[in-house]
Amino acid sequence: MSVLILPAIDILAGRVVRLRQGSFDEVTVYNNDPVDQARRWADAGAEVIHVVDLDGAVTGEPVNFASIAAIVAAVHVPVQVGGGIRSERTLERLFDAGVARAVLGTALILDPDFVKRACARWPGIVAGVDARAGRVAIEGWKQGTERDVADVVAELGSLGVTRVVYTDIALDGMQSGPNLKAYEELSLTTEAAIIASGGVSTIADIRALVQVPGIEGVIVGRALYEHSFDLPRAIAAGRGEA
Repeated sequence: MSVLILPAIDILAGRVVRLRQGSFDEVTVYNNDPVDQARRWADAGAEVIHVVDLDGAVTGEPVNFASIAAIVAAVHVPVQVGGGIRSERTLERLFDAGVARAVLGTALILDPDFVKRACARWPGIVAGVDARAGRVAIEGWKQGTERDVADVVAELGSLGVTRVVYTDIALDGMQSGPNLKAYEELSLTTEAAIIASGGVSTIADIRALVQVPGIEGVIVGRALYEHSFDLPRAIAAGRGEA
């Protein structure tokens, strides 16, 4: 078994940052230039780059589109983008700019019909399920819902979703290890390929996720930025080579 490693670029006010547990009050800036960061990941061997427009996730429409378009133009690596994607017009702009995948999160809860239409029209639609204590959170993680993660994930197939990014908010940016049990349970709930996000802090975490059925990829952020390990080593671990 092997999984893809997706280095993360979270953009807030035009800068590359990481949040702790999704809190906009706990921001660490790692690079003032998202395009430079994308080039660094591409040069280090990234196979897919995961970009999040944090401003857009809160406002409901892309705020850092120019940075996203510049990233796509600067690297010859597929770019997966999330944050504030809640209309077909936004999807058109992103895919026209060359984005390979678009992650829909809040729309899963507020407008599932839109998600279904998007999946029918574009092959690169990814569901973004962000959870806090087993419940789905939306609006850039600022608003909780009463929707159970398992129920939402179970409905993905009927919407046409074939890939899902699952984030445990309590672990995001904490480098405390991923919630392996949650991913194992998800793999029993959906046939969609799962991309794990949140908590990865060691190479051992990646090795553990490789063993979970249904895991296609692992998003890694703070651990890379704080040099817990480098991207080539993470990629090797994802392939079962390290």
